[in-house]
Formats: sequence, C-alpha cells, structure tokens
Amino acid sequence: MKNLFKSLKFEMLTADSVSFMVSFIRMSGLQLLIRPLTELQQRGIKVRILTSLYMNVTEAKALRKLLEFSNVEVRVFDSGRESFHTKAYLFERASGLHTAIIGSSNLSHAALVNGHEWNVKVPDSSYLPIYKQAMEKFQKAWDDERSHILTEELLERYEQHLDEKETKPVIRPSFQISQVAESNVSYSPHPDIEPNEMQKKALQALKQTRENGNRKGVVIAATGTGKTYLSAFDVFELKPKRMLFLAHREELLDNGKDTFEKVFNNTHLCGKLTGKEKDIHKPFLFSTVQSLHSEQVLHHFHPNEFDYIIVDEFHHAEAPTYLKILHYFEPTFLLGLTATPERMDGRDVLALCNYNVVYEIRLRDALEAELLAPFHYFGLADDTVDYNEIGLRNGLLDKRQLVKALKTNERVDYVHEMIKRYGFDGEQLIGLGFCATIEHAMFMSESFNRLGYVTKVLTGNDSPEYRRQVVQQLEDTEDPLQMIFSVNIFNEGIDIPRLNLILFLRPTESSTVFIQQLGRGLRKVEGKEFVTILDFIGNYQKSFIVPLALAGETNSRAFDKDSLRIAVQHEFADLPGASYVDLDQVSQKRILEKIDSIRMDLLAMLTSLYAQFKRELGRSPEVIDFLYSENAPNLHFFVKRLGSWVKTKKKMKDLSKVDEVILENEQVNELFERMENMYPIKWPYELAILEAANEVPVVHQSDVFRIIQRRFGILPDEEKHRSLIYDAMVKLTQGYKKHKHGIGIIENDGFRVDKRLSEALSIKIVREKFMERIEYGVVEFRRTFKPDRFLGEGERVIRYQNYSRNDLIFLFQAGVQEGTWREGVSRVGNHYLFFINLNKDEAVSDHLHYKDYFIDQRHFHWQSQNQTSHSSSVGQAYINHKEKGIHIHLFVRKFNKMHEITLPFTYLGEIDYVSSHGDKPMSIKWRLHHPVPEDLFIDLIR
Repeated sequence: MKNLFKSLKFEMLTADSVSFMVSFIRMSGLQLLIRPLTELQQRGIKVRILTSLYMNVTEAKALRKLLEFSNVEVRVFDSGRESFHTKAYLFERASGLHTAIIGSSNLSHAALVNGHEWNVKVPDSSYLPIYKQAMEKFQKAWDDERSHILTEELLERYEQHLDEKETKPVIRPSFQISQVAESNVSYSPHPDIEPNEMQKKALQALKQTRENGNRKGVVIAATGTGKTYLSAFDVFELKPKRMLFLAHREELLDNGKDTFEKVFNNTHLCGKLTGKEKDIHKPFLFSTVQSLHSEQVLHHFHPNEFDYIIVDEFHHAEAPTYLKILHYFEPTFLLGLTATPERMDGRDVLALCNYNVVYEIRLRDALEAELLAPFHYFGLADDTVDYNEIGLRNGLLDKRQLVKALKTNERVDYVHEMIKRYGFDGEQLIGLGFCATIEHAMFMSESFNRLGYVTKVLTGNDSPEYRRQVVQQLEDTEDPLQMIFSVNIFNEGIDIPRLNLILFLRPTESSTVFIQQLGRGLRKVEGKEFVTILDFIGNYQKSFIVPLALAGETNSRAFDKDSLRIAVQHEFADLPGASYVDLDQVSQKRILEKIDSIRMDLLAMLTSLYAQFKRELGRSPEVIDFLYSENAPNLHFFVKRLGSWVKTKKKMKDLSKVDEVILENEQVNELFERMENMYPIKWPYELAILEAANEVPVVHQSDVFRIIQRRFGILPDEEKHRSLIYDAMVKLTQGYKKHKHGIGIIENDGFRVDKRLSEALSIKIVREKFMERIEYGVVEFRRTFKPDRFLGEGERVIRYQNYSRNDLIFLFQAGVQEGTWREGVSRVGNHYLFFINLNKDEAVSDHLHYKDYFIDQRHFHWQSQNQTSHSSSVGQAYINHKEKGIHIHLFVRKFNKMHEITLPFTYLGEIDYVSSHGDKPMSIKWRLHHPVPEDLFIDLIR
C-alpha cells in the first residue's frame, strides 16, 4: 500500500476496536495518529497497543503521550534477549467485516510515510483466515505473563534508565508488575457517593451469597431505591475485568452507564452496544438485548468474556432473546435486578438464577426507610365513564370501546378541574399522565394544549433519542413543557426525578404495573417534598387493584380480605413515611363492594382459581409458582382446605408423573404435607435440618448453622439458637396428625432421616420437588418474619406477626406438650405471655368475660384472672415486674375462631405496668413499648 498512515486512519475510524502489535513506537509516527486516536477516544472505541522496549528504541515520550488517552491500553512485552519483530494492525467490526494490515512497519515516521516497508491489507474471510490467525497471536501475546501493563511507575523507570544510558532492558522475566488491573479500569470511587442503608444490606447479602458458592442471584427492590447504584457498588467491590449490563431499552442503558460512571468516577470506563453505538471493547459494556442476541454479534465475544453480568428488569429474562445470551455466557457472577418479580413466570425466570433471591425491599419498606419521596394519592370517583357498558376481551376491557369512552371533553374538563383542585408540589408543573392507548394519549395532549398547558406525547414508537430529549425538556426548569402523556414506556426504569404530578387516566388492571408507574415519581431530588397522584377510579371490575398495591399486596387473589377492607375504610392510615392516601366516599364504597364480592373459602372458588392459574401459566402450577407469579392465588387456601398441594392437584384431576410418584410413596407424601402445613414458617430450623439432611447422613448443629448462613447471609448466635435447633430436631422425630411414618431419629445429638425416606428423596425428580418446598418456606420466611431480627438480633417473636399458642410453646421453650396452653396467661421462666380475645365468645362463661380493651394506641386495659389481688404473689409480680426482671408480652386476636378455624394471636410487643385498681380480678393499665400501628389498631377496636 502506498501510504500506510492514510490506510491506518481510515481503518481506525471505521473500526469498533483497534489492536496494534509493533516492535517499537516513536513520537514521529504516533503524532500522525493523534487525531484518529482523539476521535476514537471521544467515541469510546477501545485501542490496544502491544510493543516492546527491546534495544531501547521505543521512545518514552511516545509512551507518555499514549497514557493520556483513556481509551488506549498499552502493554510492554518483555522478550528478554530475543527480538520482538511482529508488526500487525488489526481492526475489528461488529459487522464482521474485520481487516488486518500485516507487514514490516512500526509506529515511526519513516515507516508510515517514506520508509522502504512492505505492508498488505487483508479482509477477514473463512478461506483466507489471516486476520483470525493474527488476532489469535495478538491475544496470546497480550495475555502472556511477560506482557506488562504500561504504568506511570514503569514509564518513570524506563525514562530514568534512558537518562542513565543503560543498555540492558528494563523489564526482566522476574520483574513483577501487579496483574490486578489488566484493563484501564479506574477503581477510585466518587468521594460523595455512598451506599444507602438498603444497598449496604443488599451488598452484604450479595457478598454472602458468593461466599456460599452461588454464581447467580436476583435482587428485588422497589423502584427508586437505587438498584442500579447497588449493582455498580457491587461491581466496584468485586472488581471484574469486564462487565456486561443487559437491558431491553436504551434509556435503561443510559441510566446504567451514567450511574457506573458516577460511582467509578470515570467517564471513559463504559461503552454501549446498541443499534448505533459499538463500544464493545470498553471494560464495562452496556448492551440492549436486541443488539447482542444476533449470532454475528454474540460470537464476537468469548463465553467467558464477562466476569460479571447484570440483567436489568430481570422479569423479562425468560424471553428467547435473553435466554440465548444468558445461555451463551459463563460469567463468574450473574445478577438480576427487578422491582416487580410478580411480573415474572416465577418458575422459569427464577430458574435462571437457581431460585436464589438474594435480597428484597418492597415499596412499603422503601418508604419506611425514607429512601423514596413520599406520595399523596387521591382516589377520585370518575362518573364520566361507565365501565359496565364496555365489553371484555380475554378478561380485559375491550380497547376500542374503552378509548371511545375515555375520549370525551367532559372527562378532560374533570381531570383539569382535579389538577386545579389538588395542585402539586413546587411552582412548576412537571407531570406524567398514563393513558390507555396512543390514540387516548394524543387526545389528552391535544385537549390539554387547548386548555393552555404545554404537553407532549411519548410512546414506544418514539426513538430513544426523542424520548430522552422530551424527558430532558420536562426536567428543564427553563423549558415550558409541563406534562407528558404516555402509554407504556414509563413502566420500567425511566425516571423523571423532578416529577410532581402523576395522572392515572385509565383503569388499572394490574397492581404490579401500578407500583411500577407510581415509582416513576418517587425518586428523591433536592427541593421536592412529595409527588401528587390523581387516580380516576371508575366502576370497573378490578377497582380494588390499586388499594391492594398500596396495602403492600401484589397478589389480587391471595390477599386477606378483612385486612384490606380495614385498610380501605381507613385510607391506609399505616402507610409508612410521609405518604398519604385519600379516597373519596364513592370510590371507597365501590372498592369495598368489589372486595366483599370475593369469597375464598368455597371448594368451587378454589377449583375456579386453580383452573384460572393453570390457564395463565400455560401448564400445571407447582408450589414455587406461588412465590412470584402476579396471578397466583394463595397456596395456604388450598393446603388448609385440601391437606396438601399434591392432594389439591389430585382433587383437580391434574396430577403430573412426579405427583403420582409422590402419592405412591406414603412417606414422601406425608413429609411434603407436613412441610406445607408449616407454612408460613416462623423459624427456619426444621427446613434447614431437612435441607442439610439432603447433604449429610447425620445432621449436626454446625450443619444447620451452615445452611442458615447460606440461606440468609446471617451467622446466628449459637448460644441463642442451639437449644431451639435441637428442639426442632426432636420435633421432626415426633408424630404429626394421623401420619403413619416419622421423618427420622436423633443419633449422637444429631438428626438422621429415616433410611427409606432418604432413599426416596435421592430420586432426582422427588428431590427437586422437595427442594422447591424448602425454597418456598425460606423465601416466605425471609419476606414475612424479618430474619435479620430473628436470626441476627435473636428476637424470638416479631412484633405484629401472628403466632399460635403451640408456636410460642416452641419459641419460648416452655417444655410442655403442644395443646396444653389454654389459659389467658402462660408463664415461662421470667416471661409472662398474655393471650387476649378482644371479642369474647358467647359460649364462654360470664365469669371469664374479662374487660380487656385498648385505651389508645399506646395503652391497654386488662383484667387479671379472678383469684389475683394486689397482695398476691402474682399481683406483686405484675406491679413490680421491672424490678423483678419479668418481661410481659401481649398477644391479641379479635375472635377465637372464624369459619370454624382457630385464629392465631398477633404479637404487640412487651408492656409495662402503669396503674391498677380493684382485687380479684385486678384491673391493670399497661403501656406498650411500641404504639400499635393505626390500621391494625382500628381493625382491633372495630
């Protein structure tokens, strides 16, 4: 070729990555490549240069210049006394049109312009694999232990060496340069960015899960709590050489890339792989699934290319495009991020991370921890639309009829009036309106613009660039834009931090989508006090969905109707943080009617629920599906009514081959039934013992602690838990209901599973179902019973959780038979447990109708047993309990039974004596250590 320089420049500017392997570099040659190198830096194109210091020909000044480029990585090959004569210039392209220039030229002026050099440019092709062979040679030399990263320290030594005019090479085979930072990754954190409390706990859980040998995991965290920052902090901790961040929208990539650049305090670290950008050789690659999943692009990467892979909005990961990518790569660790696991097909998606849910923080937790801006939600009756007139298609409102009903001037005027009435935080409106369809969004925008607003429409049809531009306009205080009307693009990952008004302008069919969209406005930002939510609630069938979401329930068929009714009636008075809910009377009445119309206790209802769940899954449901599927009914309904899940499937005439195997083996069937009837577990010991028994022949205390640490990332205090674990082992040896078989025996202070049962559990398909039941119990416990408090802090009973007397006999280690506690007071050592029925059963004798009631949220009036007086030892123990070191615990329930089922007690915490009067019985006023949350208080006093 006539001018190597011109060819190099052209090839560089059209490449997606550049690799040079040259004997030496002189400033005279490098200077001619400064402009293309600068442009590549601006575009984030990675350049790798491998050279040598053989015979001191390479110029230190040239090396120093190369260190200025953030996108250029230089390595120096220590060839010892051998010459390093290789010269190759390699240009890789995402299109597959790679090229190589092979010849005799180094990076020097003479070589590039007027040297007597021979060079040839060859395209990559299967029949002439010169490029491939050259790249393999380059990669082998690049990865060779004799190849050392050019650092400031190394360069200074080389400069000093040149000044002293030494002739021996600086780098010897024994010369040690740390191999930790094998790329130009800068691991200096931003001084002002620190993990929040949620992130610290999640980081600890991630660290623990890796120490436990897990290579995959998912974090479930409410929108706005900083999932992306969490992933960046974890990558910072792990320090991978290469990281892949995968998402399905470009906006999610931009958000991720910005976050990582802030955390790492480095703007040259991250590259994008999208339809337009191909920065594929940056250490941290942010790629859309659409760009990466094609064979051509995917196979540019080695399966082990990325040490760490992050999948944003993980609930999409069961899509074929995702699966292709995830099955191809073999990272050291895979992290899935999602705010809404209920969107997932729990069985398939969670299988991708081996059912390892590392950490969860839901909306209410996040509000309580003040990680989010508070919201003011107004549920407004909307009589401008009669949803009863709109037909259904596949169980959803007919879109065409719906849009026709929503597109009325009367409704526009009503929405406008409500905005004027309720207002918003701050001086400038920054609003987002969720519409039913694009047609509806266009109508709303045009109508609002006529009213004097400045609004625009954004839909999934708009380009990412245009969407970014419009969002920036809305955020810009100098821009007149006030509101965006949207259909579905703001459900996930796209944030408008300064948002102060959200309009729900169409019926909400899914509590999960509602939570996602609500989350758009909850990002904290300086100067923002709250976000206003106006929800136009009509008379549609699923009008109870939104209150369900606000109550922290995402499962529309698994909720506690009574609790939800109370929450609606009292407008979610217990909502954590500074958030607030206001339901007008018409909306409240309609929602309550819908809630009351749902009955869960009939076999016909259970049959219908089962059939519907099966239809939505597209297969027979399994236990694990109840954890994460939005449409799952409550597993406990089936187990309580029909005995077990396999018995349920038998009743529904839907047994699988595995179910038949389980039913045929009476021991396995009884074990599974016993495990399911433990749900929701209040302590994890039995399940940990059973899981350990799947790994070792005799389970000892140390095995149980190991399983607990692996499952929860917490190493419990052995002194606090040792005796409880032993009691749990003994419990597993005892009979259960009318079961014919025991589970195992105590052997040498350990637990051994019955031999025949152990053999049955060794069958692969049975063991899988066994582990699913372990998983269900563990995850439910993690969500409900606060394992950090139970296992970490050693709290045996958790406030506001439900317990039966038998549960408490175990937890307080009373040493009595189950079923023997029937009195209103039970004592274990220096603990007194008060059991209160607030509404006395008519069957109870008059002399047992004690006057027990709440004075207020902090105080409780209680009457002692009839024989107790102030002068009695028991009376004195109550009055002077603090001095005597006695702890008094309050457990209450509204009724003894409901639907013939004995109800559990709710634990309200410890209480202290305030005052008393009267004898036999004593009337005592107690003060609770913690005031009862308002919604629970109102429910209890009704």
